Amino acid sequence: MTTNHGNYMGKVAFITGGGSGIGRATALAFARQGANVVVADVSEENIQETTRLIEELSARTLGVRCDVTHAEDVKSALDRTIETFGRLNFAFNNAGSEQAMTATADLAEKEWDRIVAINLRGVFLCMKYEIPL
Repeated sequence: MTTNHGNYMGKVAFITGGGSGIGRATALAFARQGANVVVADVSEENIQETTRLIEELSARTLGVRCDVTHAEDVKSALDRTIETFGRLNFAFNNAGSEQAMTATADLAEKEWDRIVAINLRGVFLCMKYEIPL
């Protein structure tokens, strides 16, 4: 894939779930367009791999461990974003989880609560603290 620096040059993208899958692909797409990319994820290993790939594209990046179900993690990740890059232009609240392949009647309530915390509360917390920036 070619690199097209300039479209987002100097802009800052904050991506939750940026360590793998769609989040990683999006982080790399922003980097190819010249954006500074913040990779927020719960997996240190995945953060390191994604930031390494971004650096190979000669883009600036920041990796932050962030559990989107915890407000303090979200606030801290966004504080580090502003401290490092001075602004926030784009947010992709992508962190998510899906249920195990099981019938709804067999799904443990604790597992359901975990999924809702990540997929719903996580997006709410991110937006709550991103919007004022």
